[in-house]
Amino acid sequence: MMKWFKTIALWALLTASIVAQSLPPQEATQEEKRLGEEAVKEFEQKVKVLNDHPALAQLRQIVARIVPVTERPKMVYTVKVIEDNEPNAFTFPGGFMYVTTGLLKLAESEHELAAVIAHEIAHNTHMHAIQMIRKESRLSIPVLLAMLAAVFIRGDTAAQAAQIVSQVVQVLMLGYSRDMEREADEAAFTYLMRAGYNPVGLLTFFEKLARLEKQSTPPQFLPGYWTTHPALEERINSVKQWLTASSLQINRRPVTKALQVDVKELDFNGTKIAALLLDNEELCKFAPFNNQSAIERAKEAAKHLDEVLEVGAQVFDFRIKVKPDGIVVFATLRPLWTLTAEDIALNQVSPEQLALKIRQAINKAFLRERLKGRL
Repeated sequence: MMKWFKTIALWALLTASIVAQSLPPQEATQEEKRLGEEAVKEFEQKVKVLNDHPALAQLRQIVARIVPVTERPKMVYTVKVIEDNEPNAFTFPGGFMYVTTGLLKLAESEHELAAVIAHEIAHNTHMHAIQMIRKESRLSIPVLLAMLAAVFIRGDTAAQAAQIVSQVVQVLMLGYSRDMEREADEAAFTYLMRAGYNPVGLLTFFEKLARLEKQSTPPQFLPGYWTTHPALEERINSVKQWLTASSLQINRRPVTKALQVDVKELDFNGTKIAALLLDNEELCKFAPFNNQSAIERAKEAAKHLDEVLEVGAQVFDFRIKVKPDGIVVFATLRPLWTLTAEDIALNQVSPEQLALKIRQAINKAFLRERLKGRL
């Protein structure tokens, strides 16, 4: 027994030296890898891993983009998808990451998915799982890591290491402390900025969780989440503050893909015409004009409309002006498209009625998306 304690002490000294030189190490230590490998074996007995899930390639690309901008740029991650309707993700020591199918369904864009990945990576870069175990066992991190050298050795020390493995799985399943979650949120925000992702994705994903929270009772949704995570409203407000401090506009549309602009080609008495739609609401129809086909005109209008929406145009930014020779639709004082007398006739209403129809369709599209929380 004394022999093993001497081995542990030696490992502790060596690991303490490594930790003292670099906090945290830029890549996973052998001890972290061993701990992660053993914890993953236990974890995968409790879940169903989907090795051929179509989202795996995208997840790996996101990880590869975020890791180099973190405090541990040489970390190598193994990403897997598990079948679970609850939106959740886990990162084990050593770079083992799991994402649930429920989370993949909830995330509407790569920016939101990157926000979750960045948050989980932050738990790893700050070594939160190991810190939690250290707190529970009252051992220093170097000693804990040193103990992992005996994971594959039979005897009392191995039993202690096995207990640590179980603690890791329990920590990851139940969640981190509130302070650690706050720290991971802020680090994730920074990583997203550095990696070129839209950090509004962190905001919109928390808002989605907040809506689910209102629809569910705590025992039925994300077990352990409500007791370990900060209140979602607190997290939402924090992200808004970081966005404001970074001089970034809170524009949800590029992240949620709300207010989709579409063009549909139609046939009217043998003539090809086109309709412009916003969130499946028809705004108006176009006829051919000045050597431009109806579909070309509608696509040009769609392009201008999409551009102003992408930079954050709000419902009150739109103006519709009826002129003697037609109608002009503006947003933030920029003319988006013009409807001719032929277009108005094609819509089979008066100019005033068509202007009102466009205004009501825009209002309805914005209202519907706001009610969904996507704007």
